[in-house]
Amino acid sequence: YCCIMTNEPQNQTAPIPGQNRTSAYRGKAATNPYIFTKKTVWMQRVGDGVRAGAELYIQGSTRLEKVAFLVAKFAARYKVNLSRRTDLQARKSGETVTRWLGYLDDKTGMVNWVLLCWPGEDLDRSELWRPVHEQRIRHSGYELVRITKPGAKAPVLTWRYEKPQFEKIHDQIVQVIRLRQGAILDQIIHSLHRSPGFAGVRQQVKKLWDITRKEWRRTRGESEQVPEIPKNIGYVRRLPDVGALWSELIKKTP
Repeated sequence: YCCIMTNEPQNQTAPIPGQNRTSAYRGKAATNPYIFTKKTVWMQRVGDGVRAGAELYIQGSTRLEKVAFLVAKFAARYKVNLSRRTDLQARKSGETVTRWLGYLDDKTGMVNWVLLCWPGEDLDRSELWRPVHEQRIRHSGYELVRITKPGAKAPVLTWRYEKPQFEKIHDQIVQVIRLRQGAILDQIIHSLHRSPGFAGVRQQVKKLWDITRKEWRRTRGESEQVPEIPKNIGYVRRLPDVGALWSELIKKTP
């Protein structure tokens, strides 16, 4: 059976207002970039960049030991991860600025990254840039999209499961209920409860839990009690930066 993409527990404490106002990745030397070590935090920062007006992006995955060379290569061509003030000044002057955001998957040793771009007059058009709002940023079964939440007047930017991943989980739920594989169903319910609580994901998880209840009643009838399903999943609040400089992470590499 497929694995459901989950994140770290959602009960992290939100930072105190005014604390950590300067993002940890800003102003660091390209030869020693800051790398996030929690996927949910990284996803949040990628969303921040798109919300702040990034129009283009490049995406990839690189082994940790090669990351410093990669970011230095980008920095030789673009202004990367400037301080907040310098970034704004460069954009006002019509220059291209970029934001490199990477996170280390400690299970694979790979750094998954996105280079966001605010194009200026000096944009290198030979780069294989993708338009943010035409080709969605995707990672590990999730995609960054604009959706309209119930009761909202305007769309919001959020992460959700990609359609194939959502359908895979849906089919898995139906199959294990029909095959009476209760232990696997409990595992799916637990994994869904640990999904990153972005608005788009929350909507999908609610649908999957509704599907679980309906399929259970259709297959098992009213005589068998539906497994316990949580009422909701936690919201992703504003998370503090969690990560380290490349030089610190490389020391810990076996």
